[in-house]
Amino acid sequence: MHVHLVVAHPEKSSFNYALHCVAIETLSGMGIRYSESNLYADSFNPVAGHDDVIGFPDGESFNLAKAQRFALENNAFIRQIKHEQNKLKECDVLVLQFPLWWWSFPAILKGWIDRVLTSGFAYGEGATLKAKKVMYSITTGGAKNQSELDYYQAKIDGLYQDVFAFMGWEIIPPFIAHGVQQKSHQQRLDILASYTAHIQKKLTLAQS
Repeated sequence: MHVHLVVAHPEKSSFNYALHCVAIETLSGMGIRYSESNLYADSFNPVAGHDDVIGFPDGESFNLAKAQRFALENNAFIRQIKHEQNKLKECDVLVLQFPLWWWSFPAILKGWIDRVLTSGFAYGEGATLKAKKVMYSITTGGAKNQSELDYYQAKIDGLYQDVFAFMGWEIIPPFIAHGVQQKSHQQRLDILASYTAHIQKKLTLAQS
């Protein structure tokens, strides 16, 4: 098994990034190969557009999906996109590590989705990327009651369905850390330990 980790948090001292570090430690301990994309450290450009494609015909109206298919057919994606797509080709499981901001992906991660999971490559007729397994690891601002927890869960389920279920990928249940800012040091350590157990359990099942 090969796991690709995409982390989308700007602060390496954050609890969110600590979860990413736990994933690396756990995978290493399990003997599972991994690769990673640290979007902020890599200065990943989240803006999809003309600059993603080399040689798109001048004078032709720009359509993102059309341009992406042109790039795929003519090996015309810029290096950054090719590099990210090659990582996806090689992995079996994708793990996205991110904070839930305004009930959605951070802009830099949404941009990664827009620019890397391209038409003809990840979705659409004749898509060349083999369907993978995907898991989210998320931190949130916290929930006061079960109703708010259910609301968070519905939003996160939607983020799965609207992207990866649409592409036909197998969804692994997410790991969600609610309200870590309000937790004690020991509680935070307990959450990190729980994430280790989550990875061990879910990826062992994913291998079977």
